[in-house]
Amino acid sequence: MNAAVTQRYYQALAKLLDGIVLRSHERIARRHPMIQLRLPEFLKTYHTNFENLFLEPPPIALDHIRGDVWERRGGLWRRDFAFPSAVPSAYADNRHAIVQTYARDRGLHFPAVITLHGLMTPTLIAHRPFFRAIVEAGASAYALELPYHLRRTPPGFVSGELFFTADLETTLLSLQQAVAEVRQLIHYLREAGAPVIGLLGFSLGAWISALVASCEPEVDFALFAMLPSHLNDVLWQTRLGAPIRQRFESAGWNAADTAPFYHPLDPLNLSPLLPLERCELFAAEFDHFIPFQYTQKLQRAWRHSQLRVYSTGHIGLLWSRKFLRDVRQIVVQQLGLGKRQELPVTVVTEEAVQTLPRKIPLPTPVSETMPLAATKK
Repeated sequence: MNAAVTQRYYQALAKLLDGIVLRSHERIARRHPMIQLRLPEFLKTYHTNFENLFLEPPPIALDHIRGDVWERRGGLWRRDFAFPSAVPSAYADNRHAIVQTYARDRGLHFPAVITLHGLMTPTLIAHRPFFRAIVEAGASAYALELPYHLRRTPPGFVSGELFFTADLETTLLSLQQAVAEVRQLIHYLREAGAPVIGLLGFSLGAWISALVASCEPEVDFALFAMLPSHLNDVLWQTRLGAPIRQRFESAGWNAADTAPFYHPLDPLNLSPLLPLERCELFAAEFDHFIPFQYTQKLQRAWRHSQLRVYSTGHIGLLWSRKFLRDVRQIVVQQLGLGKRQELPVTVVTEEAVQTLPRKIPLPTPVSETMPLAATKK
């Protein structure tokens, strides 16, 4: 096929695959029309300070960790473990963070890459080649199952259905929970001896990675694939935001009403603590979830010199062999750079300390043991 025909083929394939998934999201959103619309007034002032949004979580208590024994499967060492989330949840299934480990050798003292999946991901099968690529690059892969997803899905709901809804208060709590759990895992791995720790986020996972990279100094590098930006515009101007947008419109809300909520959470307005050479941006040229032009604007806002673009749609990027090869190569390069240099210390005055909130309190331990072995993927 010539270049023009090939281009049209990839465009059509992207439209088909992304359209199928978007239709499923729309059907799922209609299943629970009674989700409450909430944008409390306190959120508007709460959002004025980014540090107040994502407080440093307490360390994981070692006696609260539950997990399987190490097993050799598919040429890799595998182990799932869970720990109490730093942010309480109304649903028992969502009160523990669950992590899948893929490693060359047993132990936590190796370089680590924490992977974060996309919104409403039903399974991590498509992510397994990336776990293997990370191991081949010289690190262990830690796949964190995000709040309300996979084994953390409450009964009667679909994976991820409760994470991002018209209830903006719950959406914020979901983001806070995800960010806190990633930071807990980072601190746990660092204490266990991991010399280099990176992030690899896909879509929603890339958004959470950007939030983590903007508040957690122990992150050494971050790879952002299909990173959402211009969040309020995505909500009000794209098909992805249509189900929530319809709920807002029926309540008489408009884009100006929701902008104060999304503005401080938008990667466009974030400042990762990492040097530019320790960040990588990946985008799908024919993305029907996150418009490509938004990612280009994000690249310019971050003053990032390179944006790696692939001729796929949002869903198809996970199946791109070139993307997989690039991730493996970049992880090798980032591991070679080692632990990033420490940032200058900021002096905080006594008056400022009095106005800062305390760290997130440790939730009451959940007594039951997580039945991980019975629910392996």
